[in-house]
Amino acid sequence: MKTGARLFPPFLLALISFCSFLSAASAASPLQETLSNGLKVFVLGNPGTASVSVDLWVKAGSRYESPPFNGISHFVEHLLFKGTSQRTAKDISREIAAVGGLLNGYTHWEYTQIHISLTPLHLGLALEILGDIAQNSLLTDEMIGKERKVLLEEISLGSIYPPSYVLNLVSKTLFPGNSLGMPISGTKDTVTAMQRQDLRQFYKRHYVPNNTLLTIIGNIDSHAALANAREKFESWPMGDSLPSPFSPPWRQNELKKVRERKFLDQAIVVVALRAMGLRDPDRPTFEIINAILGSGGHSRLYQEIREKRGLSYLVGSLYHPLSDTGLWATYADTDPKNIKQVQSLIFQEFRKIREEPLSPRELEEIKSYIQGRTLIRHETNVALADFIGPRLLAGSGELPGEFLRKVQAVSAEDVMRVARNCLREDQFNIIILRPYPGLRLFRGLF
Repeated sequence: MKTGARLFPPFLLALISFCSFLSAASAASPLQETLSNGLKVFVLGNPGTASVSVDLWVKAGSRYESPPFNGISHFVEHLLFKGTSQRTAKDISREIAAVGGLLNGYTHWEYTQIHISLTPLHLGLALEILGDIAQNSLLTDEMIGKERKVLLEEISLGSIYPPSYVLNLVSKTLFPGNSLGMPISGTKDTVTAMQRQDLRQFYKRHYVPNNTLLTIIGNIDSHAALANAREKFESWPMGDSLPSPFSPPWRQNELKKVRERKFLDQAIVVVALRAMGLRDPDRPTFEIINAILGSGGHSRLYQEIREKRGLSYLVGSLYHPLSDTGLWATYADTDPKNIKQVQSLIFQEFRKIREEPLSPRELEEIKSYIQGRTLIRHETNVALADFIGPRLLAGSGELPGEFLRKVQAVSAEDVMRVARNCLREDQFNIIILRPYPGLRLFRGLF
């Protein structure tokens, strides 16, 4: 019998759920330790789940690259799964698959993540394989030649796939002259030019314990898991010289406009700007600004551009907080004749959030939205690891419960203050992608 909705109003149900989440989060106290070789280990027990997420986070991403070697972090990540001195690529896949596990890798601006999910019974296997990959990958000429072809195909796809192309264009526009502006996958020229000695040197310098974080999150005995990590990783030799810290981006001080032609059916209007990093005390406030303006069907831009005026099918925003800065953009596709109107509506909503305080009801509703999305998105151990790992690398040990407490503390005045500071014309980057003239007519012939 479904009685909850009858007994409690929605806001009280949300409050009960929030309090339960915070209580559970505080009960599961994480263990953190730095091993003698410099490897940082984070262990969080999550009872009631069926799996454990085991992740190595290496400070090796495009922010650590120079232009001639753009894409080398991504290239190395691909090669990690192709074989070690102890296992072939087939062995690696077979051992994980034999226990129903999942193995994957991901390259970011600031890190490379190597991930294994499996049942807690096989935690030792995950740690053994991750240690083998991180220390003993072969990176042979044959592996490099085959994977280079795969990477070049990936780069080609990214140049014509709108989401990938737009994200690369946003980062290039926001961070000119900085490694953040380079594509994570690299370019065809740089990937073609890389030789085995370049890849080996990068691997040996970055894949060392004192440049790495290990997270273990799941239905495990935390103390036993930490002891297991010590056993498997303490013999990993410490690196002699660590990669140089990445350079902070220059401050933008004037509006920029970028216009391009692409093979698109619709125009795409993007307004991008630099935003709060993971350590910024105003980041929870900016999360509210992002949610109000462009996150989901309730957002102001979605309601104004799509629902009220029917000018776009795809309307939204993206927010990627990094350690010391962030990428934020609103976007909408539209008929080319509507570009100016859509751009004007975006600026209109920016002005409103700068000048008009949120009503108590709207502020509470948007906090409830962020709370619900955070709870739902981070139900799994994989998602929890994806939340916690980048924050630990950035120097913040924030857990979802702490993040939600900070969101709850944001006031309407905070929202106006941060909006006035960030959503300024001298910080705007307006990107307009138009279809080639006559392209839609040409496609209509087929």
